[in-house]
Amino acid sequence: MNADPPPPDDQLDQALASILTARKYRSMHPGLVRDIAAAELAKGRTLKEAVKAAKSQLHQSAAAYVRRNLDYDDALRQLQTTVTAANRGPGSDPSTDPTVRTLLRQLMSAHASTHERLPILDTLHPQLFQRLPPVRSVLDIACGLHPLSRPWMPLPPDVPYFSYDIYSDQIDFLNHFFDAMGYAGAAQQCNVLDRMSTPPADVAFLLKTLPCLEQIETGAGQRLLHQIDAPILIVSFPNHTLAGRKQGMAQHYTANFLSQIKKAGWQADSLSYPSELVYIVQKN
Repeated sequence: MNADPPPPDDQLDQALASILTARKYRSMHPGLVRDIAAAELAKGRTLKEAVKAAKSQLHQSAAAYVRRNLDYDDALRQLQTTVTAANRGPGSDPSTDPTVRTLLRQLMSAHASTHERLPILDTLHPQLFQRLPPVRSVLDIACGLHPLSRPWMPLPPDVPYFSYDIYSDQIDFLNHFFDAMGYAGAAQQCNVLDRMSTPPADVAFLLKTLPCLEQIETGAGQRLLHQIDAPILIVSFPNHTLAGRKQGMAQHYTANFLSQIKKAGWQADSLSYPSELVYIVQKN
């Protein structure tokens, strides 16, 4: 006699275990993986089909942006060694040290979003921050490796910088980065599709984030924009796919976004770069 099929909870636990054993997904937030697997099982898929579909969704919305796997232990050793040497040099400010900045650029190249941003790194943040009032605290939602560009931001080191993403190993590395550089703030693993709890801040970054959220859950991006407790949002959209095809991407994404901004009564200014279109949104 064939055994009865496992109940839904058992199937979900099996799907979660199967996905999290894969190297590509094992450091992802378990809650996000569980939610996506549950959604696929709820469509009536078999366990095997649900696991395959969930992995595909996780790849498209997150894992595809990892250009190469970082050895975070090795990266931390390099960072600590380089910062220690910089602190012995003239001025003792690792954020302006050329060797530190070269290493951070190398590390940022491991993630597609920050890799694409490297050619404009010296101009992007100065241009952004000159349009902002004094910034005393920052949120970075679905941050990737963007916090490593903190030295390029015209901010004192004691300005708190709070970062959030789904990868536990990345978050651990970012916390060590803040410590090594002497920056105030912290990184935390979280699923932004949940009702995430963040401190209030003057500015929140959501760089190339909204399209990824919308792939998983329609309306998630709009909900997050309203949920974040910050009067200014820095929101960007990619100008091309990861494969380099343009396909009118920015226009496709921004039409709905600008409609949402208008409906909310917010104001938005924009800056355009080869890799992305950046909006500075004033919520108040």
